[in-house]
Amino acid sequence: METFEQIIDSSIAYLVGRTSRSIVKRLSKKFSDSGFDVSYEQWSILVHLYRKDGQTQQELARTAVKDKAAVTRLLNILERKNIVLRIPDRNDKRSKLIYLTNKAKDFKLDLIAVVKELLVEAEQDISQDEMARCKSTLNKIFSNIDQLNN
Repeated sequence: METFEQIIDSSIAYLVGRTSRSIVKRLSKKFSDSGFDVSYEQWSILVHLYRKDGQTQQELARTAVKDKAAVTRLLNILERKNIVLRIPDRNDKRSKLIYLTNKAKDFKLDLIAVVKELLVEAEQDISQDEMARCKSTLNKIFSNIDQLNN
């Protein structure tokens, strides 16, 4: 019979969480060491704005899989750093659209280069086939849980 520790320590949730925390810590350090005042959490918002500039906070919360309060806090920080702007939506005066500043656009490729460095470090000694299977499995797990959350 498996012990509590064996069950917990080998669960996908524990392994993914541990890996995620390690990646967050390493990427935040790499951003800082490269001279960027951007945390992993802030990056997780920027990624979605780089894909589609001019989103609402609700859209960002949905695509970044974060609650609205967390997105608001992150946007407040990014706005103070002159990385994003909130502009009133012409079609809905109650809503604001989030846009990247020129500063954010200027360092996009540099941030991506730092992320690429991290991925090289993380994927060292792992075959392309192993990575493909891992990504496929994680996407299936996400989809299973996401369906239950909605």
